[in-house]
Amino acid sequence: MSHLCAPSVMKAVLCVGCTEVAYVTNVERFPEKGSRVQCQSAFMQRNGRTSNVCTALRLLGARVELFGMLSRLGTFRMVLDDLRRRDIVISNCSWTDESPKFSTIIRERRTGTCTVVRCTKAFPYVTAREFEKLDLSLYGWVHFEARSARETVLMMRRVLDHNNGLAQEDRIVVSLLVYDALEDNLDLLSLCDYVLFGRQLALEVGWSSAHVACEQLNSALRTPRSIRTRRPCIICPWGKQGAVCMDAQGNFYELPAHTPKSIVDRMGDGECFTAGFIYATFVRRRGLSGAVDFANLVASHKIASVGFDDIANLQISPQKLEPPPVEDSERSSESEDLTNEQRTCRKYLNRPFYTLEPHNSSIHEAVVGPEPESEPMSEDTVKAAWERLSKTAY
Repeated sequence: MSHLCAPSVMKAVLCVGCTEVAYVTNVERFPEKGSRVQCQSAFMQRNGRTSNVCTALRLLGARVELFGMLSRLGTFRMVLDDLRRRDIVISNCSWTDESPKFSTIIRERRTGTCTVVRCTKAFPYVTAREFEKLDLSLYGWVHFEARSARETVLMMRRVLDHNNGLAQEDRIVVSLLVYDALEDNLDLLSLCDYVLFGRQLALEVGWSSAHVACEQLNSALRTPRSIRTRRPCIICPWGKQGAVCMDAQGNFYELPAHTPKSIVDRMGDGECFTAGFIYATFVRRRGLSGAVDFANLVASHKIASVGFDDIANLQISPQKLEPPPVEDSERSSESEDLTNEQRTCRKYLNRPFYTLEPHNSSIHEAVVGPEPESEPMSEDTVKAAWERLSKTAY
């Protein structure tokens, strides 16, 4: 790739983790102990944290590849079909004949809340040896799940080795989602650029707020801040209270949540937050606080509609990308030596982003603004959406 091409435009996001099958049951009210209730609809769908992050990233417009373990069994065929339908690359995934993990999700229509029963059966995970076969020059961002710490450490170190000697803008960005087994995954924190830490795990370990979670994670890093070394930014979403983040210098930012029009479907809101943060940082080149604010927006937009597909309708205002400065003495001599590919990259990537007014043919610089107002989904619309989702699933 030409050094004039923006990596965030040309390269893909690699998501390392699991995908599984979920059986979703919709009920009017969550059943009481020992009671019998009738469900309104039920279907199987592709699920899993990394798998859902891939879906949301793809709907936002990023190029995505999933690197994980897939099953050859027929039960898993619907997962493969959905990944291919969404144009999520799986060509480098590993394969097994074992049955995939299975989750049961009971969704209460009245409140939009979900109860998830996860299967803890053992299922093979990708290894560092398989990760070594990947051409890392194709990726600009690698996102990991905090699982199988021994293998994940080796994968992360390979990314760091790849980054050694590269210019800052050519290095792969590494993010990590921590949602379980904190003690087992502490060694992963210092190997990445961004750590996303879930509210549920924070409460489980006794951290009462997002601010406390960021401070405790920062103190858990092996190296003190007085020693200048690699330190990750920490992001902790906290539901309707918004999110708190801490940059590598120890500065805090508190970002309020975006209020949804209505709460229809909470399944996957955390994964949408993660995808929104990666997209805003990598593709849109926003700073830490701006990216977290955008992640709040994506999560809020998701819970106001059924499934993930409505994320593609999120109105994202265009953002001006300033071209890198070029010295006058370098401009003429460099232009003479450019190939056709390099000239194309300079022409279309290193310039401000422009849009056209609907009723005005004159060109103007785009202005970043809030998402346009939209009406909440009606009861009939929600019901129709669930029916469409159950027909496209199994």
